[in-house]
Amino acid sequence: MCGKGIQAAQVSSMARYTVRADTDETGSPADRLTRLNTALLAQDAPRFLTAVYTAFHPTAEGLTGTLALAGHPPALIRRADGRIERLGAPGTLLGIMDTLNLTDVPFHLDPGDLLLLYTDGAIEARPRPDAAPETAETLFGENDLAAALAASHGMDATATIAHLTGVLEAHHGGWASDDTALLALRATSPAPTS
Repeated sequence: MCGKGIQAAQVSSMARYTVRADTDETGSPADRLTRLNTALLAQDAPRFLTAVYTAFHPTAEGLTGTLALAGHPPALIRRADGRIERLGAPGTLLGIMDTLNLTDVPFHLDPGDLLLLYTDGAIEARPRPDAAPETAETLFGENDLAAALAASHGMDATATIAHLTGVLEAHHGGWASDDTALLALRATSPAPTS
């Protein structure tokens, strides 16, 4: 979402409503984001937004899914062995153009793997403006987030989010220059059948 305030909240609310209303429709994540773009353009919304849409289902071997990015940062996967992988293909942000370039990217999470979705506030975090001059312009970037995620190896989803939140707060000293959201999903071993 570009900006803050009432207009940004209105566009965000309309996007959430549109996605929820679209749940009975068929199609891939890219199809659903395309329909959201059509709805945004029809509303003549004065702002654009970025979005990530993922659909997944449990399997006997973890989770299998598909993800599409619309101007949104790539997702990160922390494999059970601690390796970090980026997930997603860059896509057009929503609410500006009729024609989009969106790509559905399949993924699989084995038990112990974790999928992290985050907003750009997590990779554009800066120390507060009154910080020491040598740190005031230091961005917490994608590589920093990937390293912090790798350092959370072995943690469940809740502990991972707490760890990442702590790392971000330590970097920006409690001052966030942009809204930050983190969402983690960790695949677990299937429940035993009786």
